[in-house]
Amino acid sequence: MPSHESSEELPLRQLLMRVAHVSRRAWLADLEPYGLSPHLARALNVIAAQEDSGMRAAELAQRLRVSPRSATEVVDGLAERGLVLRSPDPDDRRAKVLSLTDEGVRLWRTLDTSRRERDDAMFDVLSADQREELRALLLVVLRSTDSELE
Repeated sequence: MPSHESSEELPLRQLLMRVAHVSRRAWLADLEPYGLSPHLARALNVIAAQEDSGMRAAELAQRLRVSPRSATEVVDGLAERGLVLRSPDPDDRRAKVLSLTDEGVRLWRTLDTSRRERDDAMFDVLSADQREELRALLLVVLRSTDSELE
């Protein structure tokens, strides 16, 4: 049964979840024209962070906190779309290194720009001081739960 209480009456956890929900819906809308799932987009972002050095699928699995098999499926999805290239690892010819293709880099830049603009717009209602205070408070909460900060 849906709640009809106003946002002002909600506990902090529910307010935080509503903000996250609004952000996630906008992110999904950004991904839709490219046929990307959130899993593929996260993997694209992780691989892009490696810049020119690339990474092995096992490292991608670890960073995404998924099984190696799941990471392979994600990489297959990105490779089928022409966004990721598997190249021989110069240190171990049996292994492959993942890197973004030129198309992958272009798409990642487009999505990253869109995300930054969307996030900026969402928090533009706050002053710079309020944004910094919110950031500091959220970091305190994360650290108190022993969550790994990414």
